[in-house]
Amino acid sequence: MKKIASLLLITTLLSLSTFTAFAADKANPSDVVNVKVTALDGGVKVVWDKATDDVGVTGYQVHYGTSSVTKQGQDYDKLVDAKNVQEYTVTGLTNGTKYYFSVTAYDAAGNESQAWSKEVSATPVKTGGSAATSDTTAPKVASAEAINNQEVQVVFSEAIVLPKTSPQDAFDIEDQDKFEPLLVTGAKMVGQDESGTTVILSTSKQKANTQYKLTVGIDVKDKAGNPIVSGTSDTGLFKGSATDKPAEIAEDKEAPTVVKVESVDNTHFIVNFDKGIVLSIDPSENFTIAVDGNETKKLDVLGVKLGTNSAGVEDASAVITTSPQEVVKYNVKVVDIKDAAGNKIAADKSTGSFQGMAVASGEGVDIIPPKDVANFISDKVLKGKQYIVTLNWTIPEENKDTKEQLIYKSTDKGAKYAKEASLTPDKTSYKIEKMDPGEYWFKITEKDEAGNESQGVITKIVLPKTGPEMIGLVAFSLFAGKMITRKKKSKV
Repeated sequence: MKKIASLLLITTLLSLSTFTAFAADKANPSDVVNVKVTALDGGVKVVWDKATDDVGVTGYQVHYGTSSVTKQGQDYDKLVDAKNVQEYTVTGLTNGTKYYFSVTAYDAAGNESQAWSKEVSATPVKTGGSAATSDTTAPKVASAEAINNQEVQVVFSEAIVLPKTSPQDAFDIEDQDKFEPLLVTGAKMVGQDESGTTVILSTSKQKANTQYKLTVGIDVKDKAGNPIVSGTSDTGLFKGSATDKPAEIAEDKEAPTVVKVESVDNTHFIVNFDKGIVLSIDPSENFTIAVDGNETKKLDVLGVKLGTNSAGVEDASAVITTSPQEVVKYNVKVVDIKDAAGNKIAADKSTGSFQGMAVASGEGVDIIPPKDVANFISDKVLKGKQYIVTLNWTIPEENKDTKEQLIYKSTDKGAKYAKEASLTPDKTSYKIEKMDPGEYWFKITEKDEAGNESQGVITKIVLPKTGPEMIGLVAFSLFAGKMITRKKKSKV
């Protein structure tokens, strides 16, 4: 009995020491070196040497864009999480356009390389090897994790393509204790994952803390057509979750509607919608303004800026800048406007009118929101089994008329935000106590005396479950990582 008790004590101490080491890990991985690129047809292959870390490198981010980063504070246009590999092919690039690349490493605690790798460049060319066919490496299962008791997240070593029909049939899950199958009812790619490596499986209800084995079939292939290889690289282990699956959000099928059109001054008016909208590449094509009774006499659309409507809905109003108006009635028609779900505005709900102004009698009317804050970052401290999250930011010097700063919080990856706090204009930090484990998105906006609210900036933080089971979880986000990289030093 004493021997068993001693073994339990040793196991507990080892678990606690491992947890303490993970929580206290503040060392950054080494900077990535020896980055090389190969131009392909519609893509670029990027390779690099393995970075080092006191605990261990968890993965790498490939940063790229069409502009060179040479000064501190600059950033690349895009980044992809390449996971824990030393080779990644960036696809979907334009032939004949020069792209610049840099790579950073990160560890399980969210620490990232302090500086960019030395920047390299390449120009995709039609005569180069195909980005799709030059890849001969088969994909592997990098990790599997239950995100609730009816969904499993599977991450692959590279971008993959699911079978077009019945993709769930390419996945098998088995209870390792009783060797009973767990039914897989659906499989879909994660849309916001630009790396194309993440799949969400829908399953029948899992047993909490039961060990499951996932096996992926050869119908799953990478973008070059290489199928996954049967053996150890096509499997992954995960524990069943006790967390219930969140209620499904009803599919949005309602198209936006023009609610009201308001005059502002001689060269501005506002169109209010009942929901957020998405503008075309050239927003001036989304609005036509003609004199009532004379469709041939129109105002030029010189600019369009989205804002919040009177109900506080983001991107649900459009401030239109026009050529000088006359004192006549103008009819406004909204053309080809859609919402985020792709619902197109109906013709009978896309019109409104306003009275033009001969002079800028509204001059001095503030319709421009304050500038968004900079360096919006989040940090966490574990206290017991809950977290204290601190948000920090920098206020732009030009924001002289800010009346309040608004903090919003989302627990569904930005689908919906709830107001968390209203702060005075001079605040540059905010602390939230007693936070449970989970993924949280925070947004901060600036609001002026006239009620104009900025679009806002976002930071994301993952609060891992406490205890030994947290080992190996990555407590950081790509967005937060992108915010951090803005402070990196350039190596050129």
